[in-house]
Amino acid sequence: MSHEPWIENLLPLMRCPDTHQPLRRATPEECAKHGLQTALVTQDGSRVFVIEDGIPILLPQETRQQ
Repeated sequence: MSHEPWIENLLPLMRCPDTHQPLRRATPEECAKHGLQTALVTQDGSRVFVIEDGIPILLPQETRQQ
C-alpha cells in the first residue's frame, strides 16, 4: 500500500506541467533507473517527477527526462 494514499485519489486529475499528459506511479524499475524511492511519470514515461516527503514535485524545472 502507498505511503501517500491521497495521491492515489488525485492521480486521475494530475497532469504533467510540460506535456499535459496524465501521470501514473513510476514502476520500481523506473524509480531505480533514476535512483528514486517513489515517483510519478508521464503516461509515455518520458518525464519523471520526484515525490519528496509525500509531496509530488510537479515543477517543470524539477522534471527528470528519460
